[in-house]
Formats: sequence, C-alpha cells, structure tokens
Amino acid sequence: MVPGVLRALGAAIAMLVASTARADPSDRALVVTGLAMAPPTYLLGVSLHEGSHALAAALAGGTVDKLHLFPPGRDPSTGTFRFGWTYVHGLRSTADKVAFYIAPKITDSALLGGFAAVVFTGAWPHNRYGQLALTVVATGLWVDFSKDVVLFAHTNDVVKVFDLCDLTGWRQLPARLVYAVAVVGLGLVVARGYERTFDRSETTGELWVPMLATAF
Repeated sequence: MVPGVLRALGAAIAMLVASTARADPSDRALVVTGLAMAPPTYLLGVSLHEGSHALAAALAGGTVDKLHLFPPGRDPSTGTFRFGWTYVHGLRSTADKVAFYIAPKITDSALLGGFAAVVFTGAWPHNRYGQLALTVVATGLWVDFSKDVVLFAHTNDVVKVFDLCDLTGWRQLPARLVYAVAVVGLGLVVARGYERTFDRSETTGELWVPMLATAF
C-alpha cells in the first residue's frame, strides 16, 4: 500500500510541477516579478564585483584588508559614493594591480558568455520565470560591465587600469572604443534574453512529461 501511495504522491507532485512549468504568466506579472528580483540581484552583483577584486588580490599574493558589500555608502578612502569596496595590500607588480582592478569585468564577461550560450541555444529554459531570472541576473552583470565606459574619474577602476598601462588622454581612445564595442555586443545578448522571455510564440504545447524533464 505504501509504495502505491508514494507513486500516487509522486504523480501528483509531477503534475503540479508540470502545471507550473507550463504556466504562461502575463507580461505584467513578469515585469512585477523582475522588479522584485532587483534587490537580490543587486546584492549578488556587488558580491561578485567585490569578490572578484578580493580573489584576484589573493591569487596575486596580496592580502585582503577589508571587503565591504553592504550597505552602500561613502568610501572612506576616496570619499566617493560606492556600492561596495575592497581594500588590499601586497600587490607588487603592475600586472598584479591591473588584474586586481579588471577582475570584475572578467567575471562579468565570462558569466555573460555563459548566458549567451544558453539564450542562443536549445538550453534556454521553458519556464518563463526561469527565463526571467536568468535575464535579470544577466542585466545586472551587463550594467556592472558597462557602467565605466563613459567614466573618467581617477578613482574609477577602469581609469586606474588605463593609468597603470600609461594610457592617458587621447591614448585611451582605442581601448575605450574596444570596450564600447564589447558593451554593445553584450547588451545585444541581454536584449535577446528579454526578447525570448516576452516572446509568446515560444510557448510550447508539449505534453507535461517532457516539460517536466526540461523545466528550469
């Protein structure tokens, strides 16, 4: 009797999950859900950004003195507003310092590359909330990657990289153009995520068992 009950319970759970996976929420529901995802996405983004700095410093043999993730505020070192900050010491070479400052961009581009591999292939989840979650996280990564393209303050990480590489004044132009092209390219990847998430023609009419097997 117990095995029969377990099988019935399993079948009921499977049908419930399948029903959720097949649900086609309205655009308004997706927008509201996406806005609700913004705060945790922000915290994830700050953690990835500052964590990348800290990891790069540790790998280069440096020491992390302070890792501040929350709340955002005035950086006591620069006096400027920041969402987070990381203090380290022991980075000896120029290459070590460049790696430290550029690390978050490498993390962003690597994760966005993974997102591209999903959004442009059949690996894209069928569940629209799963699609939305991936796209919202990708948006946060893209914002972090792109925000420095038009910033010129010497407290900015990208500007520090340019200074370390002796790319000052007009000599920054080629590097900034390459950076801008990367920003546009990755932005198109994120845009494709939104396109697929809100595209009703992608809603499938598969039987619930296949949907259960492929739901995000």
